[in-house]
Amino acid sequence: MLAGEARVTRVIAYIDGFNLYFGLKHKGWKRYYWLDLVSLATDLLKPGQILIETHYFTARIRNAGNNHADMQRQADYLDALATLDDFHIHYGIT
Repeated sequence: MLAGEARVTRVIAYIDGFNLYFGLKHKGWKRYYWLDLVSLATDLLKPGQILIETHYFTARIRNAGNNHADMQRQADYLDALATLDDFHIHYGIT
């Protein structure tokens, strides 16, 4: 680093989708279900930090016979998230 240059810290965000969803649900914050998670992570950065990628961990909703609308909403949200730059979705086993 040259004298006078600002130091930049690279940050990777890791998001637990299960805890995020149920935390929002518990608080009654349904309006935040469609959060732009890259924007959220960026807003939480400190000065001198730069977000380089975001990792989202989740599982698909299981078919229970009567939850097709829930499954579709989740699929739509995950499809939207997948369009974000440097955003990676990791699926667990349900």
